[in-house]
Amino acid sequence: MLGTFLNSLMMAMATVTMTAPTPPQMTTVAAAIDSNGNKASKDAADPRAYLNEIDGDKAMTWVEAHNLSTIDKLSKDPRYSEYQADALNILQATDRIASPSFARDGMIDTFWQDGTHVQGLWRRTTRESYRSGNPQWRTILDVDALSKAEGKTWVFEGGDCLPSASNLCLIRLSDGGKDAVVVREFDIAKGEFIKEGFVLPEGKQSVTWVDENTIYVTREWTPDEVTSSGYPYVTKVVKRGQSLDQAAEIFRGQKKDVSAEACCATSMASM
Repeated sequence: MLGTFLNSLMMAMATVTMTAPTPPQMTTVAAAIDSNGNKASKDAADPRAYLNEIDGDKAMTWVEAHNLSTIDKLSKDPRYSEYQADALNILQATDRIASPSFARDGMIDTFWQDGTHVQGLWRRTTRESYRSGNPQWRTILDVDALSKAEGKTWVFEGGDCLPSASNLCLIRLSDGGKDAVVVREFDIAKGEFIKEGFVLPEGKQSVTWVDENTIYVTREWTPDEVTSSGYPYVTKVVKRGQSLDQAAEIFRGQKKDVSAEACCATSMASM
């Protein structure tokens, strides 16, 4: 009797599962509106091409208007101010764990941001000090101080250090957080940029060490020498003391690639 009841119950449950209504289909296609008809001929000009000029007046006006519209909608939710305050407290908390990055010679690096150091500090300590719970940090690079001194809003994008000479690093800095970065050679032992060192002007680019006097650079060497996705695909070798126009091409991807770059096995990321 009990077996018959259980079998009937299982059959009923199976039937409910099998006949459950299908959830509505989701779509990512935006609804057509007057300002965005969502329809254009194949060769039509992009009506928002001006947004490519990140700091352009028209682009900034568009961004500010949409930011205000978004904030207006969000701030009407009674939870908004509470969530905003909680998020800010978490980001600025001085007692949070400093996320470690393992460097050479038993050292620990971290990139730290708080309410005082908005742009951030690249810091270093020993493993023993880090484990103590009260690490004694040495500042390698103060990005806030650098930004103030150079009149920029530098965003630290990391650095690649040469293993055979661990004090030499190629630092990537973005002005305002753009995809494009400036690359500058830095001596982490002295805490300063190297005079007459490697310097790459702003651009969407990647760089890696070959040896102390040689780097591989992938960048937009000539205007529009980028993929359809807007990234470089030509790699050249640059020797210390050379200008960029003296660099020799060693690899060329294709226009249809998303991006292409060279990497050397002797390179390691410090951050």
